[in-house]
Amino acid sequence: MQSTMEIVTPVADEKERLFQCSTCQRSFTRIDHLMRHVRSHTKEKPYICPTCEKGFARIDLLKRHSENHKSKRARKEIVRQSRVVQACEECSNLHLRCTDDKPCTRCLKKNITCRVASSDQNTLDAAQGLLEISHHPGYDPHSQPPEQDYGEEPYQPPEGISAIDPSLDAPNEDASINMSNDSHSTTELPASITPYVDGNIVMFDNQSPMDPLLPDYVRNMQQESCLSGFATPRNAMDLSFNWDMDFTALDFGMLDQFNTQGLPQMDLLSTEIQDSFRTPQREMTNPDNHDDVSARAEVFKDSVWKYQPSRNINPSIADESHIALSDGNASRQQHPRMPVRRVINERLASVSRDKLLALILSSSNPSNLERISSGFPSLDLLDGTIQKFFTAPSINAASWFHVPTFSLATTTPELLSCIVAAGAFSMPDVALQKLGLAFQEASMTAVAKVVQHDNSAVRNIQFLQVQMLQIEVATWSGINRKMEIAESFFQIPVTMLRRGGRFRHYTWKNIVPDPNDSGSELQKKWQDWVSQESWVRLAHRYIEFDCQSSIALLKTPLIQYSEMQLPIPCSDHLWYAPSASAWKTAYLANPPAERPNPHNCLHGLGHVAHQGPAHLAYLYVLWGMIFDYRQMLQLMSTAPATSNSLLLPSRCTELLKLCEVFRVSTRATDKHADIMMEVLLMHIYVPMDDIQTFAGIAGPEEARHSYPALRDWAATIPARQGLWHAGQVIRLIESLPKGTLRNFYAMMVYHAGLVLWSYGMLRRPSQNRPPCDDDDVAVRLNCEECIEVKRFITFERGQPMLRRYGSTEADALLSAPSDVIVMIMQVLQQNHDAIDGALPSLVESLLHLLLGLRSATQQ
Repeated sequence: MQSTMEIVTPVADEKERLFQCSTCQRSFTRIDHLMRHVRSHTKEKPYICPTCEKGFARIDLLKRHSENHKSKRARKEIVRQSRVVQACEECSNLHLRCTDDKPCTRCLKKNITCRVASSDQNTLDAAQGLLEISHHPGYDPHSQPPEQDYGEEPYQPPEGISAIDPSLDAPNEDASINMSNDSHSTTELPASITPYVDGNIVMFDNQSPMDPLLPDYVRNMQQESCLSGFATPRNAMDLSFNWDMDFTALDFGMLDQFNTQGLPQMDLLSTEIQDSFRTPQREMTNPDNHDDVSARAEVFKDSVWKYQPSRNINPSIADESHIALSDGNASRQQHPRMPVRRVINERLASVSRDKLLALILSSSNPSNLERISSGFPSLDLLDGTIQKFFTAPSINAASWFHVPTFSLATTTPELLSCIVAAGAFSMPDVALQKLGLAFQEASMTAVAKVVQHDNSAVRNIQFLQVQMLQIEVATWSGINRKMEIAESFFQIPVTMLRRGGRFRHYTWKNIVPDPNDSGSELQKKWQDWVSQESWVRLAHRYIEFDCQSSIALLKTPLIQYSEMQLPIPCSDHLWYAPSASAWKTAYLANPPAERPNPHNCLHGLGHVAHQGPAHLAYLYVLWGMIFDYRQMLQLMSTAPATSNSLLLPSRCTELLKLCEVFRVSTRATDKHADIMMEVLLMHIYVPMDDIQTFAGIAGPEEARHSYPALRDWAATIPARQGLWHAGQVIRLIESLPKGTLRNFYAMMVYHAGLVLWSYGMLRRPSQNRPPCDDDDVAVRLNCEECIEVKRFITFERGQPMLRRYGSTEADALLSAPSDVIVMIMQVLQQNHDAIDGALPSLVESLLHLLLGLRSATQQ
């Protein structure tokens, strides 16, 4: 039976508010309500209790209070003192109770002057308003407001006036608690304890008042017990505390200064006090330490790893000046390095440039508006940076932006600004790199405004593409401030993807073309497939960046390998199909196999062998497992030997087996996958955290403390195995095309170089090792594997070194750590054909760090 009942809500009669308070302009429909409100300003309490002489501003509150006296047992004194009309200055400053008699009891006891502040202008105005009310024709001095008036309309405060008036009298006296009618109260009390009610506080005989809203375990505690944090030490401030939770005696006006000015600045502990809490300094146990540990630690203070925020300095405002290209850089707007080949036939329209300019100006400092407007990049320069964005190998934008359907006209200004930022930042020109970083900084403010305006943007693919580009540019910028902010902000888009179900298998559908599809039906299916595949590739881009940033920054990956249940990206011949008909033809000509997820790739060797993107998904999952192993190894390093004798070796064996399976299963040679595999193997054997600590990133004390454990590790076979993989990382990265050694790969060169340098520092010839005939045999770690390498790993026979390709200089011996650093710096520099000496900012930062490390390394 279908119900046809309709709920009819009667429209409340609009009542005209004719009576207005002269102090706060609050209006009322009845004059007695205005009279009652004015007393909140004058603090007048004309209704006095005959039993305890407590005053009330409303007669209904007095009646309710008087009823409590009838049910109370005789007591020797009144627990709560009455509220005074006006406190003295001393009691008011400390927010303590005062008495009506002046000088008050506390001032007499402390032997201090009891001063009473004069009435302020608000009180005088309120008193004058009350006098005017008394002469109003409709005022009846004997009228009494009803005890319960529920018929009055809900109060709508005027603009600028808070809906909650903190000056209203006795907020806790507006409602009483009737224990006998509380149907939810099931707590049984002993017969010897009889409850009674005082206002809204439940009282027990011979006990302090207790709030009925407290949990049972608090109300049932023994009398002498006290909650943690409530036992405040009594000192010169004369603080006191009791269980009386009646807030009528508190003046909430004291919070006004905090609401408007914020909390006061608290000075942190001084350096001397902080040092007193530190553990005793651990002594250095290296008798042959020839390098300056303090100098190495000093090098890291200005590196990409350390950012010290400064007060009253906003670097983002300084970056805004780079948006306006100066006259000296005007020629660069027609830069010869701009890409000639156009990936997108559509050119940037002047309307899009105007929107981009409006977005930048809306997030810029007013002092920079004129300069930005006059020197904003030209239409041709912006269009060229967009083309560079889609052609730069370091960005690889075409792998996760669908170029055939990409349109500049439908791209949001926020995404367009990030595309310009990433494209300009990838160019070998200082002015354009600064332009890209400035655009990235400005777009961050604009994106925050988008979310505030429309929360649904968090499920929009362009919004998450913006987030990815912002974080990528900042993370690989080489600027410690940007890197730290990007690392902290990466959690936000990852959470959006996770909450949107983008890492789960149930989100994705199987969209395939039918041989009979044509026309609008085929076009609709292709567009749906493109939309879903764009989400898949964006999610994998997040997984890839999470893996790379976790390795580079030695931080916990935010996307756990156990939640990677989304399908791997489809084959590129379907992704790059320029039209719906081409997509249908390519699909029917070579129907793809079932798309596995990263978990299937880990357990199925056939997927890794035949699916293109499967090997990358395999490596992403494998890194999460390796990171867990390294954390477990670090945790168990201080445990007894019996606790990790089986767990850690078996875990390491399993990880090495998975790496070997990957080598055997992959058929096609993928240099990026090979580099990633060598990096993962290096991390299995090498404690990279400890090596960075030994280099000085955590200070000289920690560097000295890490030496004994690393010295013992350097003499083991796993250390030499990790050394070999570090050399292979250098070998593979040296063969990368020109201009591609940046971002993640630049960080891997730094990591591998740090491993090679630390081994040379830890295994110097001065340690008097037994001589051997094979010690002079050259073992080149950045060459193909040979018998000399195996002999060095197993028996430590031979002289480890790095071969210099394309140079007449001698090979760099690991026993000369300074030479190793010089070679690593050459590897970073030779890959780039910089204009006017310009290098990627991250590469420059790493070179600066390595140069300082070389200076601090004494032979």
